[in-house]
Amino acid sequence: MDASTANSRHHGPRSDLGLIIASGARVAMLEALLPDPSPSFYQRQLEAATGLPLRAVQRELERLTAAGLLFRRTEGNRAYYQVNQDSPLFAELRALVLKAAGPALRLRAAAASDPSVRMCLLSAGRDRALAVHRDARRPALRDPDIAVGFMTAEAFLAALRAGDAETAAFLREGTDLLGRREDLLWRHVEAAGHNVKKEHGVP
Repeated sequence: MDASTANSRHHGPRSDLGLIIASGARVAMLEALLPDPSPSFYQRQLEAATGLPLRAVQRELERLTAAGLLFRRTEGNRAYYQVNQDSPLFAELRALVLKAAGPALRLRAAAASDPSVRMCLLSAGRDRALAVHRDARRPALRDPDIAVGFMTAEAFLAALRAGDAETAAFLREGTDLLGRREDLLWRHVEAAGHNVKKEHGVP
């Protein structure tokens, strides 16, 4: 038995924290993945989100998967990566990332954690946000640096149809904090002629 095999059997997945937090590229990947850990992403999505070269994205994904923090699955010739929320590293690393995060990343994490939030938009001035939610219950989204407004999905669609100036400003000048473009709300946004940019770091 060679040394690497013995080490693998003794320790299980590689879980050295130095493997995860040793580089700026790794921090960028953690900031992209950990605030919203449920979706799966492919390499090009993470390349666009982080601005890292594809080779750097591939390298960090390999290391995070080897550390047990990510799952990898393939569909056809495309590999998808998802956070392993059962990893013993997950909770503490996510808390560490959010503790060091700016307001936008904190709000993204809070919005992603509330299943009623369908869309969250950050204003161009980065001091206001609009959270669009499923039902009458208002999500518990708060941040000391960002004033969060709320709309139900029905109210948002009505404002979109009416050309409401404040809603249009979020869509025209702001950024998308969640990136959940599979939500049907985004079809209405696109049909209204808006091309909303994703916040940096959002896959």
